[in-house]
Amino acid sequence: MRYGFLGPETTFTHQALLQALAEIPAEPGASASETVPFSSVATATTALLAGDVDALMAPIENSVEGGVSGTLDVLAATDSITIVAEQTVQITFVLAAREDTPLDELTTVSSHPHAQAQVQGWLRANVPTAQVAASSSTAAAARDLAALDAESARGRAAVCSPLAAEHFGLTVLAEGIEDHEGAITRFVLVTREGRIPARTGADKTTVVVQLPHNRSGALLEALEILGSNGVNMSRIESRPVGDFLGRYSFSIDLEGHLEDRRVAAALRALHRLCPVVHYLGSYPRVDGTQPEVREDFVDHAYDEAHAWLERLSGMITPADPGAAI
Repeated sequence: MRYGFLGPETTFTHQALLQALAEIPAEPGASASETVPFSSVATATTALLAGDVDALMAPIENSVEGGVSGTLDVLAATDSITIVAEQTVQITFVLAAREDTPLDELTTVSSHPHAQAQVQGWLRANVPTAQVAASSSTAAAARDLAALDAESARGRAAVCSPLAAEHFGLTVLAEGIEDHEGAITRFVLVTREGRIPARTGADKTTVVVQLPHNRSGALLEALEILGSNGVNMSRIESRPVGDFLGRYSFSIDLEGHLEDRRVAAALRALHRLCPVVHYLGSYPRVDGTQPEVREDFVDHAYDEAHAWLERLSGMITPADPGAAI
C-alpha cells in the first residue's frame, strides 16, 4: 500500500498518517507501507484517482479554525473517493529559525495559512513588524528555511511543529505559541470508491448536499429530515458551489453509519429533496463515542414498522384490470 499525505515529512498530516498506520494489523509476509508526500491535497487526490497511491491522509477540520476549505472542496469535487477512517492530532507550534535570533530582528515569518490563523495573536504581540508569508505546509516552511544560506535566512523564521524544527535542524525561538492551548486537528483517510468499513456502533457518516435552488426553507427541510430520523450532526459547513454567486453546498458529518436504519432513511429522504447528495463514507469515530439513540430510532423499530406496513399492503384487494378508473 502507498499512502499519500500533505508533505513534506513531519507535517501534522504525516503524524496523523503514522498514527493510522500503527493501528492497521500487519499481515504475515506483507511488505512495509510506503508514505508519499505531496505539496497539496489536490495533487494527492489526483494521484489517488490515477492509481499512483492507494490512499491519502488529509486535514479536514480544526477545533479553532473550523473546516479546512482546501480539503472540503477537493472531497466535494469527485464522487470516486471514500473516507474510511479518521485521526486527530493535538496541535502545538514553535517559532524556529536557522540560528538564535532576537524576536525584534525578525522580518518574515512563514507557515501554512491554517497554522498562521492559530498563532496570529501571539505573532501580533511578539513580532508585530514581521511580514507573514504563506507556505504549502508547516513542515515545508521549516524545510525551505533550513535550505536557505545564512545570509538569505537572516531575519526569517517559521511556524512549525516541534518535530519539524528538530528534523530540519532549526533553532527554536519560542514554543507553545498557539493562541488556544489544546487545539486539535481532525484528519481523514481517503481511498478510491468501493469499500465502506463495517458498522462498529461508534461511527460517523460524511455527505455533501446541494439544496434546491431558490426554494424557501430548503435547509430547514433538510435539517428536519435528519431530526425526524434521530440523526444528529457533529459538523455542518457551507462551501460555494462555484457556478455563480449565492450557490452553496453543505458539508455535513452525521452520527451513525449507513447500515443504521435511521441514517439510511435520512439519506433516502435527502436524496428525494436535494438535487445532489454526495456520499463520502461511513467510518469508525476515532474517539469511539457511541451516539445515544432513542428507542423509536433503533433498527428494530424501523424493521417492525416496515413489517407492519407490508402486512397492511398484503390486505389490499388487487385492482380489476377491466374496471374503469
